[in-house]
Amino acid sequence: MSRGKLLWLAALVASLLPASAAAQVPVDLRAAMRTRDSAIAKVDPATWARLTADGFTVVQADGVMMTKSERLTQFKGQQASAATAQERLDIKHYQDVYVRRFLDGGNWVLDIWAKDSGVWRVVAVQVTAAKK
Repeated sequence: MSRGKLLWLAALVASLLPASAAAQVPVDLRAAMRTRDSAIAKVDPATWARLTADGFTVVQADGVMMTKSERLTQFKGQQASAATAQERLDIKHYQDVYVRRFLDGGNWVLDIWAKDSGVWRVVAVQVTAAKK
């Protein structure tokens, strides 16, 4: 293989690998994550909706998938609670999106963040019951 093809292949592979250092997460994204997490604990539907993309879907730990409007209806009926500490937090950067994974109580949560009209929003969430 020629040197040019090798360099091209190396650049392609590097562009597909995640940037794993959490320090590389933009300050405005970290703020959006904290704000949305707080909105969930406080049951603040306006803030939750603002930081959630219109095409949002969530697959809950019981396997039920919901759209943004379905989840918002469910969300509004919840009670406020104390925010729980996120354990084993990991944030990866893939081109234009960030994937955050953490253990929250008895569930693994994976959420995908992307900029939408200049605002960081969650586009999808997957919740999976953690094995004991």
